[in-house]
Amino acid sequence: MKTTTPKQIPFMLMLMAASLILVLPSCHKDPQPDPNPHKTMDDLKVPAGFRWETTHEVNLSVSVDLPDQIGSLARIKIYDGNPLEKGNLLISGSAGYHFPMTTALRIPTALKQLYLELTTGGGMSQIVAVNVETNIQYTFQPSKSPYKNYNNMAEPDCNSGCTVTLSGSGSTTISGGKIYCVTGTYSGTVTSGASAATLRVCGTATLSLLKVNTAGCNIIVTSGGTLTIDSLYMSSTSTLTVYQTGHASIRGVYMAINSKIINYSNDFTFQAPFSFNGEVQNYGNMILKGNATLGGTGGKLANSGYFNAQGWFKVNAALTNDGIIEVNKYLHLNKADGPNGTIVNNCQMIGHDNIHIFGATFLMNNGYLRSDLELHLFQYTSLVTLQNQSMMSANTFVMERNILGQGGTSSVKVTGLASLLDASKKFDGPIELATTNGLLSGSTSANFINGATLKTIAGAKNYIPVSSCNPEGIGQPVPPDNDGDGVPDDLDEFPSDPIRAYTNYYPSKDHFGSLGFEDLWPGRGDYDMNDLVIDYSFKVISNGQNKIVEIFPTFYVRAVGATLQNGFGFQFDGVDPATVESVTGYSLKETYINLAASGIENNQEKAVVIAFDNAENVIHRISGSYFNTMKDVPYGVSDTLKMHIRFTNAMDPADVGTAPYNPFLIKDKNRGMEVHMPDRLPTSLANPEYFGTGDDDSQPAIGRYYKTKSNLPWAVNLPERFDYTWELVPVINGYLNFGSWAESGGSSFPDWYKNIAGYRNATQIYTKPAK
Repeated sequence: MKTTTPKQIPFMLMLMAASLILVLPSCHKDPQPDPNPHKTMDDLKVPAGFRWETTHEVNLSVSVDLPDQIGSLARIKIYDGNPLEKGNLLISGSAGYHFPMTTALRIPTALKQLYLELTTGGGMSQIVAVNVETNIQYTFQPSKSPYKNYNNMAEPDCNSGCTVTLSGSGSTTISGGKIYCVTGTYSGTVTSGASAATLRVCGTATLSLLKVNTAGCNIIVTSGGTLTIDSLYMSSTSTLTVYQTGHASIRGVYMAINSKIINYSNDFTFQAPFSFNGEVQNYGNMILKGNATLGGTGGKLANSGYFNAQGWFKVNAALTNDGIIEVNKYLHLNKADGPNGTIVNNCQMIGHDNIHIFGATFLMNNGYLRSDLELHLFQYTSLVTLQNQSMMSANTFVMERNILGQGGTSSVKVTGLASLLDASKKFDGPIELATTNGLLSGSTSANFINGATLKTIAGAKNYIPVSSCNPEGIGQPVPPDNDGDGVPDDLDEFPSDPIRAYTNYYPSKDHFGSLGFEDLWPGRGDYDMNDLVIDYSFKVISNGQNKIVEIFPTFYVRAVGATLQNGFGFQFDGVDPATVESVTGYSLKETYINLAASGIENNQEKAVVIAFDNAENVIHRISGSYFNTMKDVPYGVSDTLKMHIRFTNAMDPADVGTAPYNPFLIKDKNRGMEVHMPDRLPTSLANPEYFGTGDDDSQPAIGRYYKTKSNLPWAVNLPERFDYTWELVPVINGYLNFGSWAESGGSSFPDWYKNIAGYRNATQIYTKPAK
């Protein structure tokens, strides 16, 4: 409520004049991301369903499918950014075999990604980024499955659509968009004509030559079909596809750039040396009986099945492995050509001879690379990166380039000699080098930075379990749990307390959110949203089963731009008052609040906590009737209310809800007059006779509360500290994108409150006076 004393009137008139100036054309001199900035709150056309939320709830379900987690719990941490780059911790919890961590999480609507971190009692860890959606489901697994299930794949056949049926022997030219089918047996040659066509093999085709020089030709081997070729020539954009129970055997092959081979079969064999100039996608079993070269700007291999080169294999182009690659002779990972030339190993690569990594940009994510002889990282500037429990294993290890670790700790295991040939090179990040004798010849401690360590194999601290991608593993899980709550001691923040395990925060650890209120409800306010500004944070303690044990709210009154004596509290919309054991830390010095013995408010259907009954008893004014909203008025401070709410029994998070729960202002010590966020339920003690009076358009029958007829609110909640406007200056004048945000229903400029260039008119935002 805005009231003035005679001494304040001249100054208030100056403020009103300054506000008037804001609506004149001169305001266009300021940065204006909104092409049509609104001048007043009354100009806004706000959707009726808009709740003025700068945050929203997402439903998160994180599962763990790890062999070593049966009977044990892993810790899940959720961050608003990469934890390796100072992302803020939002919540922690447990997940185990058939026991997902399921929770509602309140986050800023502007946040587009969350980071999930898994840590097991044995030290295994993974970090993944997920896009923010209403419902987020993620399962941590030891690795990607090397084989995909295509049992229900729809595939063509020769029962329909065939234009020409081939049988016997001969030389055939395919052309004109026709479909040529082999349903029985056919031998001879097939070449393409002037225009593209399709060859579909459902029977047995034995060809001395298959030459498709025409772009867009398709060769298809259906399930049950067999194709044998002595010489295969594939033009640009032609495709050979072999389905699940099909068979293909090719001796000589030439692939032009942009041609493609796709294999789902368990019987695809190249009988002679093969050079990839096009793209190969393998989802089944592919055997190369000779040497193989992946090269050229058009070469590309994506393997999700089993790929075996029985000779040597030189990789000079893009490769992504989500399955198993086995090379009988040496494997060379050279510099990959083309714009997408990274070599990525997400599962298993084995070389039974030497593996040499030359100029390749090489990335492993939860992958496994093993050389039976020497693994040599030659001196190049391109990156070798190990992420999330990846593992290199070799008899001999020679290092001439940096290795970067990211996410969960990865391991390099060497059973023979390990040498560092360039003293400047480093293991950088979460990597453990484990050698038989705990030595890396030529190294010092300076070669291990940012968490990298050197251990003996017997003393390895990192644990990577055996999986479908990693047949070897390393380390042993040793997860003691002294308090018996299922959370290993090294993951338990309260290892000696069986009813507590994790500390969670809102908005995040070491950060505050803010609530701003207008207190003239049900009358319309001036929309500076500073009649009561409260900074808040919530620390929530949960147990090993992710249930809430206790809550520690912290409140600080930063502004009181009113003369009314307002109180403040919040409601747990899904909590019965009887389930609250105790509430402490409040400031109640008036007589109009009636508490139960537990400290919860009496006569309430839902649990209501009153933090203070009069802001005047919390703040410390130096002068003036307004607190931290006026120019040339000394800055005041507030007591910090540190509260503690304990539940009788651990509570389901779905019942407790998400912070800041349902906060509300109590107007001028009138217990029946509550001001809530838009469309939030009033408490049982709110007087319903005020609804629909004055400027209020609350309609309880349809769940509409605390909005004007033009859908304007009386309260805002921000997930960070609110830089509110000066007294009598509407928030829309200080925040240039506030209007666009409101009229879009929250979809445009969801971060309107941030201090970003072009977002604010700084002259209209309160500034703490100099001492």
